[in-house]
Amino acid sequence: MEKNVSIIVPVCNSAKYLAECIKSICAQTLKNIEIICINDGSSDESFEILSSFEKKDSRIRLVSKINEGYGCALNIGLNLAGGEYIGFVEPKDFVDKKMFEKLYALSKKSDADVVKSSYFKYFEKTAKDSERKEKVSFEKYCKPPTWFFRITECPAFFSFHPSIWSALYKRTFLNNNSIRFVEAKGFSNVDNPFQVETMLLAQKIVYTGSAYYFRRQNPCMDGIAGSLAGETLNFAHLYDRADEMHEILNRCKNRDRNILANIYKRELGFVRHTFEVSAQNEAIRTKRGHFPLDNFDIKNVPYEIQLRIEKMVSRMDGDIIKNNPAFDSYERNFYNLLISSVSNKV
Repeated sequence: MEKNVSIIVPVCNSAKYLAECIKSICAQTLKNIEIICINDGSSDESFEILSSFEKKDSRIRLVSKINEGYGCALNIGLNLAGGEYIGFVEPKDFVDKKMFEKLYALSKKSDADVVKSSYFKYFEKTAKDSERKEKVSFEKYCKPPTWFFRITECPAFFSFHPSIWSALYKRTFLNNNSIRFVEAKGFSNVDNPFQVETMLLAQKIVYTGSAYYFRRQNPCMDGIAGSLAGETLNFAHLYDRADEMHEILNRCKNRDRNILANIYKRELGFVRHTFEVSAQNEAIRTKRGHFPLDNFDIKNVPYEIQLRIEKMVSRMDGDIIKNNPAFDSYERNFYNLLISSVSNKV
């Protein structure tokens, strides 16, 4: 019998939180699921933890492989999946026991290609703070239609975190459109082009403000800056992903100005985070909020990345940034500084 949902868990050295993650998936009220765990060359106890769960729950399928990166691991899971719908859970996170029952019910009711939900940022208890969660509700920033829609009706989704894990995707939709992840080393933000491609091609998207996914937060896991923490100051993969997003737009022959505006917002975020993480002076490093514009200088990043930023900025339509209501004054000022800095760079 076909499974209702295939849940794919890419795992690489995730032993610290892995048991909590897998327990939350096994406890789902939707029972007709398969759990595909891809052990991506872990060198810690991740494989042993997954093996232990596999012995206890016949719904778990464990694949162990050499490390080839997040995108490759997810693609292996997608190729193995037999569920009607597909979901992703990252091994440091956990989910409400009703998550897949609720999202699957919405999927069936609407015959949606993509069902998207809110999620929680989850903060660990520390010596100073109590455990807490913070809901990320997209409707605070845009007005998703109350029933199924196309992305042109709510393009603001492209300006947020891709959050591909707080969603379900119809398997036939992915396969019929040959949608897969970019295979790059490490994590490398490959969720960005995946989100753009699925949202652009989906004929029916459904959004719910209910949140079921708990996205664990800590100083090394906070948005784009967190994904770069601990790496060398080589941000080329961010700009690779930006190029791929535009390749998808071109392939789909989509030049909708509102969609472009929100893609530009995300790209400006890439640049801002590049400078935040690159900043050598801790006094000007910001982990949240706006990068201080008076400390901006494109020459503070490696030359290769300067060239990538120039390429990104050169393809942006300045008229869209100037006039589209998606942008605030800070973003417009930052774009203008980028243009000026690129023009004046020696």
